[in-house]
Amino acid sequence: MTTKLLSLNGRAARSTAGVCLGFAVIVGAIWMVQATRSGTAMAFVQVPSDKPRMTAEQISARFPKEKHEEFMRRAIANSRMAGLEYKTGGAFGAVIVDREGRVIADGVNHVVAQNDPTWHAEMHAIRQACALLKSPKLDGCILYTSSEPCPMCLATVYWAGLDGLFYGARVADSKRYGNFDDLFIYGEFAKLVKDRTIPEHELLRPEAVEVWKEYFSRSDKVDY
Repeated sequence: MTTKLLSLNGRAARSTAGVCLGFAVIVGAIWMVQATRSGTAMAFVQVPSDKPRMTAEQISARFPKEKHEEFMRRAIANSRMAGLEYKTGGAFGAVIVDREGRVIADGVNHVVAQNDPTWHAEMHAIRQACALLKSPKLDGCILYTSSEPCPMCLATVYWAGLDGLFYGARVADSKRYGNFDDLFIYGEFAKLVKDRTIPEHELLRPEAVEVWKEYFSRSDKVDY
């Protein structure tokens, strides 16, 4: 009796495993088809250094001056919402506009409200825009931000491949009136690793590089 139960349980387990495996294969196939259609897999995505450079003049000429100011005032209104009205974080706001001049995302600082140090207005707008366009790249778009971006947000502008950005207040202004010391972080990046305020240590590099070597050799990797 015990042997028969074990046999039945074994067959049931194998059957369940087979169903799960089959389901995983189907889900994987569906993901691959959708990803391929959306261009997020099996496709070459440019790294920031490969992106053709646009000049400041080209970005400025995309819209009339009054239109640029309209978008910036919307970003400034978002900063007022964050810092003064809802008090979700510092007085930072942003807007992302596509090539045709349509606002596709607003960004409001939520660092305090969400206890999230990455929830800057620019990051919020970039996430919203990428979700809307279903792409990690924002080619053809411009970011308007109420204040000069911090190093994290500026780096994300590069990774997202935005065409350019406009900012209102300067880093020195947010330091003077809000004690947001982005200049300190910019300065840290300019230092040698050994001289930075937060200690950094290299550890298990050969093991970490092995993963990169395997990634490099894969023909089905997502290049982003």
